[in-house]
Amino acid sequence: MTKEFIIGRQGNQKMPINDGSVSRQHCKVTDNGDGTYTIENISSTGVTKVDGREIIKTKATLNSRIQLGPTFSATLVELIGAQSCNDSPTPGSDPKHEVKTYSISGLKHMWEENDAIEKRLGKRNRELGIIRSSLGIFSLGGILSTRLIGDSGFILTGIGLAGTLYSLFMMKNIESSEDTRQRRMEYRRKWVCPNPECGKALNFSDDYYLLKSNYQSCPYCKCKYVE
Repeated sequence: MTKEFIIGRQGNQKMPINDGSVSRQHCKVTDNGDGTYTIENISSTGVTKVDGREIIKTKATLNSRIQLGPTFSATLVELIGAQSCNDSPTPGSDPKHEVKTYSISGLKHMWEENDAIEKRLGKRNRELGIIRSSLGIFSLGGILSTRLIGDSGFILTGIGLAGTLYSLFMMKNIESSEDTRQRRMEYRRKWVCPNPECGKALNFSDDYYLLKSNYQSCPYCKCKYVE
């Protein structure tokens, strides 16, 4: 059975990693069974380099040097030991235990709800940007027109003031930056493996459809994902 290691501050590698620039789950190592290993970056913010080259996914050997983030570096053999990954236990890999299956429909619902909010906020912010730009033009035009053509300029000024009031009304219906921060933190807190015995954060993919297409199982507990 193919064995894997998750490398990071909370990974299951042999060497402990305390470097704060390294993600909790930074990269995944898979034994190919032929003396080579597949290294895959699973950090949404950190960089993985193999022998000095930044990678998303590549093959390596035990002597390859792995760099995680800007400062941490070690050879693959230092990270996973001299034995093949096939000889090293990983969570959920015991052949005596049947692979568990968990639905990710809850993650789908949560992602769709959050995505709809993000799109709605993006649209509203774009609308406000257009209104604010227009207000500046109307206000400036009103002032100039009042000086040049008299009372007719007050019409443009009035339009500008009405637009200002309308934009203030719209802004009251937009969540504050603090509300947005709290909502996104709560989303990340709940974006975890549905296996209650695992519950690890799925930081490597916060998009449901990317998660579904690229990860048919949890890289930590190995449970199988179904919709």
